[in-house]
Amino acid sequence: MSKQEEIKVLEEKLVILTRQYKQLQEIPPYTGEDFNLQVLEASRQRQTAALEIALKEPYFGRLDFEDFDEGQVEQHYIGKTGITDEETGNILIVDWRAPVASLFYAFSGSEDDVYYESPDGLIDGEIHLKRNLIIRENNVQRVVDSYVRGQQETSGGDEFLLYKLGEQKDNRLRDIVATIQGEQNKIIRHPRNQVVIIQGVAGSGKTTVALHRLAYLLYEYREQIRAERMIIFAPNSVFLDYISQVLPELGVGDIQQTTFSTWALTTLDDHKLKLIPMHERRRQYFEMRTNEQIDTDWNKRTQSFKEKIDRELEKLEVEWIPTEDFEPWPGVIFQNEQLLRWMNEDFKEAVAITKFERTKARLKRWIEIEVKRFDDPKEQQQAKRKANEQLRSYLRKWKNEKPYDLYIRILKNLGKFELAPKRDQLELEDLAPLLHIQQKWSGIDKEKQFDHVVIDEAQDFSPYQLAVLKERTRGQSFTILGDLSQGIHSNEGIEEWQSFIDLFGETKTAYFEMDKSYRSTYEIIEFSNIILSHLENRPTYAKPVFRSGDNVNLQAVTKEEEAESIVHWVNKMQSKGMNTLAIITRTEKETNSYYHQLKRQIPDLTVVSSQDHSYQGGLSILPVYVSKGLEFDAVLVLGADEQNYPKEPLATKLLYVACTRALHHLDIMYSGTLSKLLQK
Repeated sequence: MSKQEEIKVLEEKLVILTRQYKQLQEIPPYTGEDFNLQVLEASRQRQTAALEIALKEPYFGRLDFEDFDEGQVEQHYIGKTGITDEETGNILIVDWRAPVASLFYAFSGSEDDVYYESPDGLIDGEIHLKRNLIIRENNVQRVVDSYVRGQQETSGGDEFLLYKLGEQKDNRLRDIVATIQGEQNKIIRHPRNQVVIIQGVAGSGKTTVALHRLAYLLYEYREQIRAERMIIFAPNSVFLDYISQVLPELGVGDIQQTTFSTWALTTLDDHKLKLIPMHERRRQYFEMRTNEQIDTDWNKRTQSFKEKIDRELEKLEVEWIPTEDFEPWPGVIFQNEQLLRWMNEDFKEAVAITKFERTKARLKRWIEIEVKRFDDPKEQQQAKRKANEQLRSYLRKWKNEKPYDLYIRILKNLGKFELAPKRDQLELEDLAPLLHIQQKWSGIDKEKQFDHVVIDEAQDFSPYQLAVLKERTRGQSFTILGDLSQGIHSNEGIEEWQSFIDLFGETKTAYFEMDKSYRSTYEIIEFSNIILSHLENRPTYAKPVFRSGDNVNLQAVTKEEEAESIVHWVNKMQSKGMNTLAIITRTEKETNSYYHQLKRQIPDLTVVSSQDHSYQGGLSILPVYVSKGLEFDAVLVLGADEQNYPKEPLATKLLYVACTRALHHLDIMYSGTLSKLLQK
């Protein structure tokens, strides 16, 4: 089918889409109380949202598949959302998450056995055509065939991927639904009953894959999970803003997106608790290189510390229970031994607060029974009132303990009071113990449990943080992703993924490695791998998708020449049509210094700091540790000398992060001695 024929198909589908959209728009929205009508209104809103997506970009792929049982070839047009022609009942556009659409992503052209799994069982068949389309403003702009039955070689798939990768970026991460690769598709569609752990090199698309996996899970398990019970943990607010458009583009809303610290403080619900400002902590760590040594036995980030907390909580719970008998009237005694039997036998599996509530309820029932020893109704009423007063007094012996107070008592009892933080000076590492104490003492509200959790940049997560989230996630449904080569917060995170695998168990975990980098040119990836070669115990090197560009440029400059050289670089990149430019420095102090030096010559230069909540695109200057997770058309790394980037693990990872932010152009400036990390 020629491009002209595809244009005709598009026109026919747009007529139907437009008609259905107008019909829905003509129906007045229902705002009444009738439940059935509310359900219908919600369905109409979902249909309207799907049609709005389809009218903007109807579809991106076509798959001609012959079902052997049916004996006929059917054309499947694949888009971000599925649409059915209401008049005929025919599927107009296949949702990219539907079973048949999996063939569009998984089929490479060499498979002998082609099938997909439908609700009715396995469907065997043969693919006749696999086609990529680019539709912009209701026009077919590009038609690329990646497979045609009978043709020996078709390189269209690679051509289409390279075309998409070559597009300039703006200030938001975008979906990759049109170019999902086979290995990415396998991760996206992995069953939810296993924890998915992804080790992905810089530019492998692991974040985007995780977001698409959320959209797939909501489609595939729509009767079991809800969007509002799914959550994404990202490293900072800038990164959250950067990824904020992906799920809406896929028609998915209501998924929580936050940082662990923000969520933790909200969950603890204690207005006196305050975290030491993250930007201050980051500044101290990266500028002063204060990688403090901590006694392994008392590292607050570990499972070992969690086990100590557990043991001490059990002791505190025993101490919490009153040792006195309960005497509502003279001579009538409820013995403490019976109360302990309730606690240790009947309520054994319950958390402390639940034990307290159940004990209170049983004591009230006991009073109801015992009050019957009085014959006169008035005496019964007076006795009951007195007994309840005594009960309130007795129950006050159980003090209302907040997680922070219990935490401090535990550290004191352990002889480690020096590790106790002030309420308004918490470290990130204190949040997991506080949450754990809250969950063990007060329990977890079922409405606040998670159906699925995504943790991005998980190499910076601690085993204790993950254990806390595991306790409140149904079915241990997680997608955990990161890159150990970019573990620049090693004082907080992990050095290897096995510690996370051990937490869930080998059989409950599916581990994937994504070693293809789709972000940068061949030259940038190969250059960045040189930096990585200096890192011991590194994961695998990135393998470039062959998209060639300019060589990485190393430029020695004097301090007097530097400002002029930076201005020249900016002008050169802007003349090449680069939309997003980043000047990356080693520290926040250097970022501010360069900004004040350059802002008169470069008026549109903006600073991105760890305190920001959004990334606006354009021309930015920022410290390397804030750039992690972002990507730019062109990057200029400043200060790539021995002083800023000596040959040691933290500096190696930081320089690797800086260089792998670039999509198309990477330039490096240095004064003095070039860092050994940039020398083969």
